[in-house]
This record gives sequence, C-alpha cells and structure tokens, in this order.
Amino acid sequence: MSDDSSTPKSRNARILRTVREDDNTTSVYIDTGDDERFRSFRPGQFATLRVMEEDGWSDAHPFTIAAAPGETVRLTIRGKGRFTSELVPGLRDGDEVRCAGPYGVFCRDIERQEQIVLIAGGVGITPFLSVLRSFDQAGATNRVVLFWSNKTYGDAFAAEELEAMTRRLDLTVVHVLTRETNPHHYADPELPAVFFEKGRLSRDMLARHVQSATASFYLCGPGPMQQHVLDELRAFGVDTGGVETEQFLFS
Repeated sequence: MSDDSSTPKSRNARILRTVREDDNTTSVYIDTGDDERFRSFRPGQFATLRVMEEDGWSDAHPFTIAAAPGETVRLTIRGKGRFTSELVPGLRDGDEVRCAGPYGVFCRDIERQEQIVLIAGGVGITPFLSVLRSFDQAGATNRVVLFWSNKTYGDAFAAEELEAMTRRLDLTVVHVLTRETNPHHYADPELPAVFFEKGRLSRDMLARHVQSATASFYLCGPGPMQQHVLDELRAFGVDTGGVETEQFLFS
C-alpha cells in the first residue's frame, strides 16, 4: 500500500464489534478513542492493526479503511495468512488492539472527477467501498462505473449494498465472475444498473460499460490481476500512465 510521509504512532484502541461478511471475510469496527487523526481520514487511506498474542503484540498489518469519512473506523479483512484467517476472526467485542494511521494517498481528490471507473479484484474493493459510501452520504453526482472481479457471486460480500447504491447514485456495477458458468442468470430487471460478465476483465467488457477512455481510472487488486487489467485498459485506449493503482497484499 502506498504511504505518505507521516508516521502516526500505534495507539490503544478497542474492538466495538466484528461482522462476518462471508465465510472468509470479517469486518472489524474499531473505537479509536480520542485519536483526532482518524476523525479526518479520507477514502482510500489505510490503517495498521496489531492484536495481542500470547507472547505480546503482533506485528502491524495494513488494511484499507472501508468506512466513509466520519464513520467508525471499519476494516474489512479477507482471510489468507494466519493473522487474517485466525487472529482477526477471533477478536471479540471489547478486545484491546493497537491501531495507527491513517496512511496513504490512494483516491485523493476522487470526488472532483466527473467520470470515474473503479476496478477491484476481490477484497481490493475496500477502498472503493469507502469512496462509494462517502459519495452516498454526500448525494454525489459523479458518474461511476465499478468493475468488481470475484470467483463467484457469493464472494461479492457487499453486493446488496452496492445494488442499493445504484438506485441513489449515478453508479453502474459490473460483477466480473471468473468461475460462474452462467453469471447472467443473476441479473434482475429491477436493477438495470447492475450487470454480470463471465471470465476475466477484457477490453470488450470495458467497451460495453465505459463511455470514455479518458475517464479517471482507479485499480486495486493483487499484482497479477493488475497487470492483466492494465493490458486490457491499454488495448481499450486508456493512457495507463494515468491509472491510479493500489496493490492489495494479504497477511
């Protein structure tokens, strides 16, 4: 994750609650107390989290803040390594943790862009959830297309929330599903701004859903996925030097 020059110290905080988004994804809501810095975080920024283990505090692990600015700090974490698969899901209400941040500049000033294309791979959706929750709060009029790539529709843990947002925002959601044999059967005529595509993101998908190659593009996901997407964006006519990227790492 990209960082800025500030280095806030890790402070004691407490878990307010945990929510299992799906079998492998947990959101933790954190009371950061009187830490003024967390009251002014921006969409796309991240925090580091440390939890108590038997031999002391764990190493610090970075996670994007998925909440809208002004809301309780929420980290949405998909299990991959021991920290994310065992320690995070094991947290309980009231547990003491250490949290530092906010860090990073991803999506800075995104609210100033009129046409926006967001491309997420898996849990790389989290910075864009912060952006869209912020837009939803503000009643923003930005035109946004979100491509969210997952193996199956069941992995899209925030699907219902995003679908509801399409009714309130100028938002198109495109679920790109790599392991669904017939993703189109999920389409709902009452949700005309929600689409389903099979396979990996392609230039043809971009042509079907994106009006202009000069929109502002943002990309968050694992490295191999990002390289594929950048190749397809280039083939679609996008100047990929202007694409803002954030690589999502697992812990």
